[in-house]
Amino acid sequence: MKVRELLPIRRLVPTKTPNEGRWTEHKPDLQKDFHYHCGYCGSYDGYRHTWYEVDHFIPKSLLDGEISNVEYSNLVYSCKFCNNKKLAKWPTEDITVPNADNQGFVDPCDKAYDTHLYRMDDGGIMWKTALGKWMWKEAFKFDERNYAIKLLWEVNQIRKLVLAYAKELDNMDEESKEYQLVKSKAEELSFKYVLVHDDLMNHYNSL
Repeated sequence: MKVRELLPIRRLVPTKTPNEGRWTEHKPDLQKDFHYHCGYCGSYDGYRHTWYEVDHFIPKSLLDGEISNVEYSNLVYSCKFCNNKKLAKWPTEDITVPNADNQGFVDPCDKAYDTHLYRMDDGGIMWKTALGKWMWKEAFKFDERNYAIKLLWEVNQIRKLVLAYAKELDNMDEESKEYQLVKSKAEELSFKYVLVHDDLMNHYNSL
């Protein structure tokens, strides 16, 4: 599976034109363009412990006036964990070269991102290439964050299933056997959601 179910696509013209230093004003646009998921690890932003931030793909410490720090094409909707791990890493130190010698980054809006990393059946993230391994281990520490990443993926998969069942129930006869069957499945999933979400909260509270 892909790390992100949908490829994020930055809009060409953002709705705001903030002054230098106010890049967070782009956050609402980025949230929509990145489909409410972290551009790097694909985690859904609907949980209070996964605070989301505006990351500079090319670190702002390297821009040196060549690129504005509010340039929309250089911004990424990122969970705080990916942003905090990535920090100002940029191995090439050349803003025109995102990666070289199997070290560096691939813009998460580039289709090539999914050629280097993938999601396993249990929701964990694994690398496909040497560059992917560098991003996985050195840049984002996906290996160290594996347990949380899997829980975030699982709880979001359950959430989507429950919503799908709820939508299906809205169009069914409440007296039918099919309705009771779907309702029972939704209730089972809702119970599982609570358990997995509790595991996730306990994990973050232990950090």
